[in-house]
Amino acid sequence: MDQINNDLKTAMKEKNELRLATLRMMKSKVLYVNARGDLPEAEVIKIIAKYSKELQESIDEAKKVNRLENVPRFEDELKVVMEYLPKQLGPEEIKAAVEAAAKEIGASSVKDMGNVMKAVLAKHPGIDGKLVNQFVREILK
Repeated sequence: MDQINNDLKTAMKEKNELRLATLRMMKSKVLYVNARGDLPEAEVIKIIAKYSKELQESIDEAKKVNRLENVPRFEDELKVVMEYLPKQLGPEEIKAAVEAAAKEIGASSVKDMGNVMKAVLAKHPGIDGKLVNQFVREILK
């Protein structure tokens, strides 16, 4: 949260409107969850990751309804948001994380799916839940 506040000040000084608006929205989303903004880093990352997914959905929707004039702004906002998220894991890395969590928990059937998902998402905040779900299903078959 401190990083967002510092970057907000810098964006104001530079008069970078797009970055300023995006940072304000990120800060707003965090403060909406906790008015003091004193959330653990993992929670802040979850909130920012959710915002990045919303922006990606906005890009997809704008392309679908042929509103291409909005796409560049959404993409630029998404680039700013991605700076605050940890490096996204590739499919191979996600699969390895799922296998490690399944082995750690001792998961053997689909009944253990929720526990494996919970373990992976706890260790890697902001990870793509759909891919995790897909790999958990493959491994626990």
